[in-house]
Amino acid sequence: MLRIFTAFFILTGSTFFSCAQEGMGYFYDYTNHLNVFSNGSASDIESSKVTNIQAGVNYISYVDSKNSFVVYDGREKHTLEEFAPTKISATPYTLVYKSRNRLMIFEEGTKKMLSKFAGEYYASDSMIIWQSLSDLNLMAYYRGKSKVVEFSVSTNVINDGKIGSNIFAFNTVANDFMIYYNNKVFETGGSRISDYQCGQDIVAFTDIYKNTLNVFYKGEIRTISNKIPKSFIVSNETVSFVDADDNFNIYYRGGLTKIDSYAPQFYNAKDNVIYYSYNSALKAIYEGKIFTDQLIEEANIIPGRNSLLYFTQSNTPVYFYKGKKNKTFYIPKPYTMELNGDLPVFYYGNNIAFLYDGRIFEYGNNN
Repeated sequence: MLRIFTAFFILTGSTFFSCAQEGMGYFYDYTNHLNVFSNGSASDIESSKVTNIQAGVNYISYVDSKNSFVVYDGREKHTLEEFAPTKISATPYTLVYKSRNRLMIFEEGTKKMLSKFAGEYYASDSMIIWQSLSDLNLMAYYRGKSKVVEFSVSTNVINDGKIGSNIFAFNTVANDFMIYYNNKVFETGGSRISDYQCGQDIVAFTDIYKNTLNVFYKGEIRTISNKIPKSFIVSNETVSFVDADDNFNIYYRGGLTKIDSYAPQFYNAKDNVIYYSYNSALKAIYEGKIFTDQLIEEANIIPGRNSLLYFTQSNTPVYFYKGKKNKTFYIPKPYTMELNGDLPVFYYGNNIAFLYDGRIFEYGNNN
């Protein structure tokens, strides 16, 4: 039986404090040099146009004018390959790529080969899963080590899979639904599961045969709805869902809370932030606390890992980060905006600006 989680606190007024957020930005200056913005300053790193730029939390990767694959880690450049990879996955803290059949990773300043003969792979913050082409073993790289994923079926080949920050869910060729977590494979008892999502420490899935919504959280499986929900979204340690009776619910760190008895106008979640709209107000949940702001259209909200960037009906930009809100900075109109990780980026005229540690850093932009 589920215990009711009651640790949600409602806060309507939040004061912003200066806090250096994670994320890198990039732009071309008036000399067409590529610059990277990191930790409050910009560095000129390339004098020629590059392609396929990927931004992580603590690195920028790209293919340079010579077709070499390069990564900049905030201090120096590393040439990883002389030719562009066939596939690149830029997770927040690790860069994963394939050059033909070689599966490679760049993390903490070091390049490492995971496999000479890798097939399809799945990559996230701290875990990489791939199918070995030489023996068809399902392999996992986690916390710096590679190992064979062992489970009790006749073959290790899988039909499909999805990865979260530190968890992997998959269907075997026998249509058994399984979860790999903390170096163990858990049998869920589900079969032919097609609707499932992964976060950090958590997987949610619907079982059409049992008509249930189920959650795997830190090694335990629970049924949190005895009817298939109308919708659900998984984020870190959290499942948000509208059930068959239109109740809006949140399962968070092992407990279930009914937010309201009717569906919100919209709801969404990413990593550590959940946001939704009720009664012409925007509500955001961060670490179990509910924050409220005025009505914001869903199309005007950009989610980050720990943040929201949005503009109000009066076109005033607001930055919500780790439970604090900043709306005191000025950006000329008209402007467009985006988030790189948790780093707000603004474009207006021929300028680019970054909001970092509560301050605006503006540069001439030739993009």
